Amino acid sequence: MSFLTRSSLKNRLILSLATLAIVALGLISMGSLKQELMPSLQAPMAYISAQSQGLAPEEMASSVTEPVEQAVRAVPGVTSVTSTTSSGGAQILVEWSFGENDEETLRTIRSATESLKPSFPSGTEVVVASGGAGDIPAMVLSAGTSGDQEAFGDALQQTVVPALKGVPGVRDVTLAGQETQRITIDLRPADVTRLKVETSTLGPLLESHGAALPAGQADSTEGPLSITVGSRLATLEDIQALSVPTPDGAVTVADFADVTIEKVPAQTISRVNGNPSLTLQVMPSQGANVVDISHGVNAELDRLAPILKADFVTIFDQAPYIEQSIHDLSVEGGLGLLFAVLVILAFLRSWRSTVIAAVSIPLSLLITLVGLWWSGNTLNILTLGALTIAIGRVVDDSIVVIENISRRRGDGPLTVDGIVASVRQVAGAITASTLTTVAVFLPIAFVSGIAGQLFRPFAVTVSIALLASLVVSLTIVPVLASWFLNKAPKHRAADAETAHPADSETSPDAAPALEAEGTTAVLATPAAAAAAAPAPTLASEAPSELDEIHTAPDRLQRTFMPALNATRRHPVITLVASGLLLVATLGMTPFIQTDFLGSSGQASLQVVQTPPKESTADLVAAAEPVEKTLGKITGIADITTSIPIPTPGTPTSITYDLRLKDGAEVAEVESKVEKALDGLPDSGEIELASQDASLAGAGDGIDLAIQGNDPAALRTASDLLEKQLADADGVRSVKSELAGEQPVLRVKVDEPLAARLGFDRAMIAKAVQEALAGTTVGTLMFEGQERDIVVRTPGAERTADKIGEILLPVTPQQTAEAQKAASDALKAKADAKANEAKIKAENELNSQINTATKQRAELAGQIGALNRQLAELSAAPIVPADPLDPNDEAVLKAQTERAEQLSALQGAIEGAQSGVKAADEQIKALRQGRTDAAAQQVEAEAAEAEAKAATEVTGTAIPLAAIATVEEELTAPTITRAEGERQVTLTVTPEKGGLAAASRAIDKAIAETDLPAGVTFEQGGASAQQDEAFSQLGLAMLAAIVLVLLVMVATFRNFRGPLVLLISIPFAATGAILGLLLTGTPMGLPALIGLLMLIGIVVTNAIVLMDFVNRLREAGANLDEAVEHGTRLRLRPILMTAAATIFALVPMSLGLTGGGVFISKPLAIVVIGGLVSSTLLTLVLVPVLYTLVERSRDRRIAKRAERRVRREERRAASSEASTDIFEVAADRE
Repeated sequence: MSFLTRSSLKNRLILSLATLAIVALGLISMGSLKQELMPSLQAPMAYISAQSQGLAPEEMASSVTEPVEQAVRAVPGVTSVTSTTSSGGAQILVEWSFGENDEETLRTIRSATESLKPSFPSGTEVVVASGGAGDIPAMVLSAGTSGDQEAFGDALQQTVVPALKGVPGVRDVTLAGQETQRITIDLRPADVTRLKVETSTLGPLLESHGAALPAGQADSTEGPLSITVGSRLATLEDIQALSVPTPDGAVTVADFADVTIEKVPAQTISRVNGNPSLTLQVMPSQGANVVDISHGVNAELDRLAPILKADFVTIFDQAPYIEQSIHDLSVEGGLGLLFAVLVILAFLRSWRSTVIAAVSIPLSLLITLVGLWWSGNTLNILTLGALTIAIGRVVDDSIVVIENISRRRGDGPLTVDGIVASVRQVAGAITASTLTTVAVFLPIAFVSGIAGQLFRPFAVTVSIALLASLVVSLTIVPVLASWFLNKAPKHRAADAETAHPADSETSPDAAPALEAEGTTAVLATPAAAAAAAPAPTLASEAPSELDEIHTAPDRLQRTFMPALNATRRHPVITLVASGLLLVATLGMTPFIQTDFLGSSGQASLQVVQTPPKESTADLVAAAEPVEKTLGKITGIADITTSIPIPTPGTPTSITYDLRLKDGAEVAEVESKVEKALDGLPDSGEIELASQDASLAGAGDGIDLAIQGNDPAALRTASDLLEKQLADADGVRSVKSELAGEQPVLRVKVDEPLAARLGFDRAMIAKAVQEALAGTTVGTLMFEGQERDIVVRTPGAERTADKIGEILLPVTPQQTAEAQKAASDALKAKADAKANEAKIKAENELNSQINTATKQRAELAGQIGALNRQLAELSAAPIVPADPLDPNDEAVLKAQTERAEQLSALQGAIEGAQSGVKAADEQIKALRQGRTDAAAQQVEAEAAEAEAKAATEVTGTAIPLAAIATVEEELTAPTITRAEGERQVTLTVTPEKGGLAAASRAIDKAIAETDLPAGVTFEQGGASAQQDEAFSQLGLAMLAAIVLVLLVMVATFRNFRGPLVLLISIPFAATGAILGLLLTGTPMGLPALIGLLMLIGIVVTNAIVLMDFVNRLREAGANLDEAVEHGTRLRLRPILMTAAATIFALVPMSLGLTGGGVFISKPLAIVVIGGLVSSTLLTLVLVPVLYTLVERSRDRRIAKRAERRVRREERRAASSEASTDIFEVAADRE
């Protein structure tokens, strides 16, 4: 890496300009970075909210909750599904694995729930929301006035809400606690039935008439005119006069309903310091800067407050705490920087060297800010804490470089070659040490859960800062040294004077004395003259490592050397003592308190009260004594009370948000609140909790999930464990979600009768709901405000007997039966009239038939007479008698007359016969006509009756009591399920720092309590989060150790040295554990991250030491000389880097300002404790272990060499003997 140094020294001007550019870019990045309290968290979960009014918990669970559970459980990646069902509502929590595509999983969950909507009961609404931190409001404000509350609410809605929505970064602003108005259309059932009004058409009809519709333009002499169709409904009279189509024609709304404007009570009653107020919630947009939002909102409120004569009180605002935390951590960072600089000055005793080394701190931090801005990270208490912690570490590399340059320079001027040589000597060591520290953070990238999301930006920040410090130490520091260290430091003379005793100590006469004291002579006798002479300067040839061991020790080195030599003389005792210290320290770990993240220290508290009675009046009455009690406590600035309107089947709690005064201690106020509220009469259950909403779910409670399919067994187990844990060690409070059974009105339907009449459960439930609460059929812009339109049947009361009087809508089956009955009645009446008419008609027909029959008889008699006349005439002779000539004219005339007479008679007979036939046909026709007329009359009368029934009969509405009974019974208010099984959750709040103790108490209670069969248990909440985070960070530490080992193996090219250096790591834990115990700091995520950092930090000192010792041995020094003088010469930079880091972290460990203390303080304490112990033991234990390992290796090498020499000697001897034999043989010959 020395090529960077040489290149920088050759291009100093370019490097200077680049440095100025970095400074400018860093300052720009500092102002551009988004500020927030914590890194943005995206929890892999979704919340499904389902609402279906009127359904009891059991029906809600079976018809809505269970189908949704089954659907979302089939979504790939989903690991857990938990639901809580109450009367008319359900909340379902869906969790999936980290690493899944959150957007895709959320989309699949929404699709799964959408597909179920057709099967849900009518009116069911399902909403799916993500579990990200984007749903946390930027601000929550309370607004109050001494004037008219209703007018004030309208003014807020029309003035303040739009103004705040206009603030950059604001996504939405909601107003809560305001009484609203709605348009109610109270139906008159009799008129609705009479007029045949279809009430379902009212909603679309009203919405379509709610606005005038554009229809283009028309030309006029004055220009184009806009055309609009219709006019906007503006008054109640307009709604009453609205025409509604019916089968019989149009009617007006006023013909069948009463239209009024009705006030709707707020869902939550809000009060500030006992006075009525409204609540404003400001939601940030994605990626918005909440600090900028806070400033913009406050500016708007300052402008509007005098105009509206309003008092605005901040309930929740992230910005002040963010700004205060950033300011406090900046102050602590500044103090740390000052302490680090003072430490460097104390060791180097040169303001020039101190300034050069200290320059690396701001430069490294500015480069880090640029990296954070470029990578899209934010400035929060974790990244700022990382910068603060890095202050002591980023100067380490520069300290080693500047100390080595300063030490090797002697008293002469510096040259480029000399600086490069000095940097080259330590470049490998500082590069390896920096890479080891950076390497420990690589496993953080694979840590899932809240630990990974929180500390990944922390790891990125520290890594950028360390890499930046390495580059600065290899480039900028050498250039600054070449400019400002040309003059010999003044303290050299003082060092020379203090070194005179060493001259006598290292004289030949003093050597035995030193050996008696256990101190090896620093300089050999032949080198005494060289010690007195000035050290070689870098102007000529740079001194070699072997030359450096002959330099005189300074006061610090002389103080340390006896201890080093003593441990080296007694390595076994040293190792045993160190091991005992380590074992003893590890044995104290059970006494360390544990938590997850701890309290953020925000100046706010929250009190939750669950009164014994749950009517609205009872809740308001229960809140007043609590408000008065809290108002008397010093340190509380404002009390914001939220009283929700009770919901049947759901326990109702009152929330008090307490904003503390500036400078008030949270713990002190918390203690006062607990004492004041303890035993307050008729107040129900009161709990106190710190308001750490910013931690996004990182609470400190333990959720004990009790699962099983038997509700009675669950209740028994819950009661037993709640009683057992109430007085357990480490447990502050225990609360069961299993409330007592609550009464409900159940409508039991006569299913066969209801089915015959055409009713089903959904129709009945809808009818009851519409009668009690009405049905919202749409919205309408009315008098400048959007109003809900509610259609209802008035007069229904909520008592059991009155609910039975609710009239049900007429079903098609009822109408059909009524029409059939009406038709039958009409037909019976018509039949009676038809019979009477039939008899009369038959009499008339009979008379006609008789007349026709008489006439026929007369005609038949006439035919007989005519036939007789015809026979007689045919038999009578023709006159005159014979013999007449047939051709006689008389005869012919008589024949003619006779023929005419016969023909006339025959014609008369035929005429009579035709008359008879006609009479027969007439009689037959009269008889047949009588039958057909009767049939046609019957058919006509039946059709007339049916038509009349269909047009005039619609059926009669029946009361609910006709097909059902209404009974009061007890039932569980909520049903909780997890993975398809019933579940009851006990929430255990541990004492401060007592998370582990509370978890052990739960395990003990489960083991010692005789619980029902079939019941299982699972711990969740902070305990589960802690176990998961601790497990993953433990694996991350193991991975970090492996990575550190790989870096050191690459540096030293063997395993022996790295394995020796790893001994520093467990002794870092020694100091860390002692630090936590002595300060009473719990072991949590920040402390574990501190331990992870220590793995890289503590090894750096050992690397610097070991690298130099190896260089001395490579230069020709023996093992003892290399270890002794290498440790002596690296003592100052090791102590300087350790002290600089320690003193830079002292302000954070003390929590002087309080900002971000829950993250920075445990981390700083762990690093300080671990660095102290590891540094001391590194300077003592590593040389001992290194000596033992290397001496053993040297012995093995020596033995192998000795064996090799012996083999060669034997081979040579054997060869010589063979030569002698040959010579003797030759002589003989």
